[in-house]
Amino acid sequence: IFLLMGHSNMSGYGEILPEDTIPVTGVFHIPTTGEGDFTWKASAHPLHNRLESDRFGLALPFAKEYMKKHPGVNVGFIPLAWGGAGIDRLKKGTDIYNDALAKVQFARNKGEVKGVLWHQGESDTVNEELAESYERKRHQLIGDIRNDLGDPHLPFIVGNLAEFYGTGEEHNAPDRVNRIKRVSSALRAVPENIENTGFVESTGCTSIDHHNVHFDRNSYIIMGVRYAEEYERISSGN
Repeated sequence: IFLLMGHSNMSGYGEILPEDTIPVTGVFHIPTTGEGDFTWKASAHPLHNRLESDRFGLALPFAKEYMKKHPGVNVGFIPLAWGGAGIDRLKKGTDIYNDALAKVQFARNKGEVKGVLWHQGESDTVNEELAESYERKRHQLIGDIRNDLGDPHLPFIVGNLAEFYGTGEEHNAPDRVNRIKRVSSALRAVPENIENTGFVESTGCTSIDHHNVHFDRNSYIIMGVRYAEEYERISSGN
């Protein structure tokens, strides 16, 4: 079981093709939103169902790659991402964080929580205060999740901001670019500062549109595979 946390580049913003709506064999998820008791559903894109913008994401490509290394194992996801969310919207004490804890309690009846996949940070580049405090807040969040889930070594993998973020007209002011670099550097430094964590590069990925914020469909596939490779690296102790 893997938790999916972050904002729109985790929930997915890529184009959905007809074949993407066919459930992937062996992959299940707890719907992001819904009425009544938690339940497991067969997984297809979009995996998140919180916002209309939730589309093709990296989680199912991750699952396909993961199952190549772990044949015969089912994969369960707890999708928790929220498009546009800053880290303050995701930290301990928020409704999203509390939702994560409740769903983990339910999910553990079916399997073991193996890690957290995180992609977020763009929303924390909008001003100096958010960018400056990002590293500290993310370190705190990782510690809180591990403590509340009772696993001090739970693998936690973060992805880099898109390398094209900061090149579009909406985000290319010099001070904004500096803040983007700061948050990106903080993400890259996670494995250096916290054990059993990983970092995924976004090199070679491309944007779905002129805003230069979100990945396109093929880039989510690339990122999903990279997250899976990084998870295997952590799991093997390398």
